[in-house]
Amino acid sequence: MPGGGEDLACFLTPLAAAIILTILDRVVTRWRRISILNLLMWGGATGLMANHIINGELVPWPPFLTGWNPAAGIYPLIEEILFTGGLITASITALWGTVLIASKLRAILIPAKTRALFRAR
Repeated sequence: MPGGGEDLACFLTPLAAAIILTILDRVVTRWRRISILNLLMWGGATGLMANHIINGELVPWPPFLTGWNPAAGIYPLIEEILFTGGLITASITALWGTVLIASKLRAILIPAKTRALFRAR
């Protein structure tokens, strides 16, 4: 968290994105590459949740988020979700976009005959 030091609920943003992408993946079947982004979001959210559980910041009993002080209000929690979680979600999406662009460039720059030669070995 900016200026705070404790992590709260940054996993909620990629988790929400993963849930939305799962629904979109099932509804809009023509987006074949969306499933890759979906898996990346689920992996990111799961990894962040595991990190919070291991560090004792996320527990299965109320108040669930041990790093959040209710007396401080909801602002630090919202700030963590939007700022840190948003950056993590944007980073995952940027990675996905980079992989897609690299795949397209590879298809354009390396002719099919050359790729077939490498696969034959």
